[in-house]
Amino acid sequence: MNPALNLLYPPRQFHRFSPVSCAMTPPFPSKPLVDKVVIVGGGLGGLSAAIQLRNVGIDAQVYERGGRLTGGEGTLISLFPNGCKCLNQGDPNVVQKIREAGRLDAPAMMINPFTGDLLGSWELSERMEKTYGQPVVSVLWRHALGILSDALPDECKHFGHECQDVTQDDEGATVHFKKDDKTVLVKAPLVIGADGIRSVIRSKTFGDMTPRDNGRTMWRAVIDAKLCNHPALRVGTTTAAQNGRTIFVVNGVGDKLYWAYSLTDEATDGRAQVRSKTLEEAKQRLRQEFQGWDLALHILEATDPELILERRVLDLPVLTKWTFGRVAVLGDAAHAVTPALGQGANLAFEDGLELAIQLSSASDLSSALKAYEHRRIPRAQIVSAKTQATGAAHPQSFYDWLYKEIPSYSRDPVLHD
Repeated sequence: MNPALNLLYPPRQFHRFSPVSCAMTPPFPSKPLVDKVVIVGGGLGGLSAAIQLRNVGIDAQVYERGGRLTGGEGTLISLFPNGCKCLNQGDPNVVQKIREAGRLDAPAMMINPFTGDLLGSWELSERMEKTYGQPVVSVLWRHALGILSDALPDECKHFGHECQDVTQDDEGATVHFKKDDKTVLVKAPLVIGADGIRSVIRSKTFGDMTPRDNGRTMWRAVIDAKLCNHPALRVGTTTAAQNGRTIFVVNGVGDKLYWAYSLTDEATDGRAQVRSKTLEEAKQRLRQEFQGWDLALHILEATDPELILERRVLDLPVLTKWTFGRVAVLGDAAHAVTPALGQGANLAFEDGLELAIQLSSASDLSSALKAYEHRRIPRAQIVSAKTQATGAAHPQSFYDWLYKEIPSYSRDPVLHD
């Protein structure tokens, strides 16, 4: 490990997790600490946590405010080796189906933004799989969400439940939902907030936290790949960057092409932070900002404005406390990170696995939740700090640590002072 990481992660707290590249049956014959968990939020983090918890015998029930599982339209997720390994421990079929629905990120290319000339190319997925046991897989967010949902029985998914509050006593926590203009109370021994960067569970438990603006706006879309035939466009991942402007294109995810363009406030004299009044205006703004970027403009012209998503890039400083009594948070509710390392969903997958491990092995609920925080918070802090260093080159030791040392059922127990 890089010695600098030891300064952030003191040796007494740090343990080498056993890399896991195949499914594992939890080796704990005893009954889990709780028989039921309510998960608020039916996104990637909430669904994956439900899979992990049900794998250790806990009745995990997912409550989603939408009328169906939604979110991430026009968005792509990169599943890295650490995320693949975590999902494999809950249900190996999930990763296999994601691989079938998505695309292995090979090759990855960097081009000259103006001419389209190839500046560099590398076989990212092949190298990842050889080194870490799993590849990098690009898959549409909605496809990943559907695969995770299909891995759960219908009776554990509840829609149209908007979280309003959470209260607790010595026996459990109660979530106050609004459904069809009525209040519905659902109680369980443990409640998990997986309700995103603007988490109601987090705000009601730990107080309000305002997401942090990263001084950048991103535009994204998923379009039919056949609409683009530029000579610089190859199957795989293509990037280009210059003067605060960046394009990221993944071509060949099924029959789709995903693109994401970003602009910094600094590079545009503040123009990037002005919200577009219409999607047609957003498209026109991108035409102007990426003038001369041949491939970027070609893809933009092939894009229906109605498919474009415009969002400020936000993150959330990692909470120093993830549990309180019988309430815990995970994923973006605890540590929303920028897209720089593609680790947002992957960290959430780690969180869900860690909770399942602790709830099936600790001596009592309080110890399990303390161990969950002990394992997860320092790691999330390190990754969050790295995502702030946009464009920085990180040492190989960091990636070895990130992709190899994940939660697993076979590792040393947590040490406490």
